[in-house]
Amino acid sequence: MATRLASALLNILYPERCVACGAFGLPLCEPCEAGMTPCSQGGRCPNCSGRWEDGGNCPRCFAWDALDGAITAFDLEGSARRVVHGLKYRYVEALAGVMSESVAKLPPAASFDIAYPVPLHRSRQRRRGFNQAALILNRIGWVGGPGRLERIRKTGTQVGMRHAERRANVRGAFRYTGPALDGLNVILVDDVVTTGATANECARVLKDHGARTVRIAAFARANYDHSVDAPILD
Repeated sequence: MATRLASALLNILYPERCVACGAFGLPLCEPCEAGMTPCSQGGRCPNCSGRWEDGGNCPRCFAWDALDGAITAFDLEGSARRVVHGLKYRYVEALAGVMSESVAKLPPAASFDIAYPVPLHRSRQRRRGFNQAALILNRIGWVGGPGRLERIRKTGTQVGMRHAERRANVRGAFRYTGPALDGLNVILVDDVVTTGATANECARVLKDHGARTVRIAAFARANYDHSVDAPILD
């Protein structure tokens, strides 16, 4: 009873507001949600969901040598970008529910054996208080894998890095401990895919332990920019 009363009081003093427009009532209001651009819309890279009109795979995923593909719900722009920022940097954990509902509807839901969240280093997770990828996966309820995929080396922020810099930044940053994954199809879960360097390195580690395929499912996709191939955030 005391917990319910405290929660009701907090809702009165600090009512939920849309992270995109500020309207009271929901962490993401219906008009802002309706305004997001689905990754099923327009020309797309068949391998990574990025916006791409030129046919074949886009340049963003040419360098993936371990990751077998990415499928994402929305372009990382407008309200979708604000949702990602709201969870990751403003710690609005209710937005994990918004993301999980979208990710759960993606095609991988019926085509994998086990799932892992893309891990944070323990120091960053301690500072943030949670791993946004784990929150999303937990809310979806997909079957988690055996063992543990973890980030063992603290990497610098990847904001502003180009693809080659990101690959170097995450090389050797992950470790899997647990039983062999022989023949299993794995899905990674995260909030956003930018260059895919982090997911590709996770995939390399999982395949070293027997995984047959590794793909990533995420809420948002940063699109390839012909003029500046620089990531938007990580």
